Amino acid sequence: MPSTQRRRRTGNHDESDEPRRRRQSRRNNESDESEASDEDQDGDVDMDKLGDGTDDQLIKKLVRYALACEYARIPIKRDGIRERVLGPNPRLFKRVFEGAQVHLDKVFGMEMVALPMKEKRTLKEKQKANARKGGSQSATSSRQYILVSTLPQEFKFQSIVAPSRIPSMSEEAAYVGFYTMVISLIVLNGGDLSDTKLRRYLTRMNASQNLPMDKTDNVLAKIVRQGYVDKVVEKSDGDEDSVTWCIGPRGRVEVPPESIAAVVTEVWGELPDDFGKKLQRSLGIQGPRKIQAESGIPEEAEEE
Repeated sequence: MPSTQRRRRTGNHDESDEPRRRRQSRRNNESDESEASDEDQDGDVDMDKLGDGTDDQLIKKLVRYALACEYARIPIKRDGIRERVLGPNPRLFKRVFEGAQVHLDKVFGMEMVALPMKEKRTLKEKQKANARKGGSQSATSSRQYILVSTLPQEFKFQSIVAPSRIPSMSEEAAYVGFYTMVISLIVLNGGDLSDTKLRRYLTRMNASQNLPMDKTDNVLAKIVRQGYVDKVVEKSDGDEDSVTWCIGPRGRVEVPPESIAAVVTEVWGELPDDFGKKLQRSLGIQGPRKIQAESGIPEEAEEE
């Protein structure tokens, strides 16, 4: 009899503890969920917990974003990558950026290259830069990128790297030739060119008649907006402001000295004996082989 009562008491005790255990487990689950949500809001995400699928999606998204920016000739900004691509995963920037570089190179033959810092031209800009240096640490990176080709030089000719078909191949080729010529003139004049001299060169080339896409002033404004050249206007106490043309960040990357040497060599025609040395001196290129290697003319075309 006593043993029966003891068993009944034990059974009743187990039944009464069951709801208590359920409530305790429910509280533990809720606390775990709240802690996980707090970690997500704080940005303390464990990288190992994120699967490869997340990385692949973000890499593809960054590749599409880079191609879209380059199509419009807009710099690929680091802040834009964080906002439009990474979203709530800003700590994945390095991994996603490196993966996108591999994908761009393997599939499209391109890579993202950092743009140089925009130079301070006017007196006011230089004074502001000096004031920032005195107050805090100045920025050393532009935090902007553009796409450049990674194809070997022997593959960089028209049948492979053709001008864009939008708006048309002829207009795109004329536009590329125009800003390349303007950049070449600026570099060969020591890195800056007055507005009067530039207008004189453009008049000699009949730019107003040979540009199929728009008026000369509108095309100049476009290459300034896209970063190929900088138009520096300094206010003066006199009647007219001083206008100087310089190389922009995109122009420095897309049109290096080797490309300018190739253009000058092609336009010049029959070259004098000391042409190579003078051109190297003007462009700051070391060694004659570099100009020949970057001429942009494939060996098959030269033989023909």
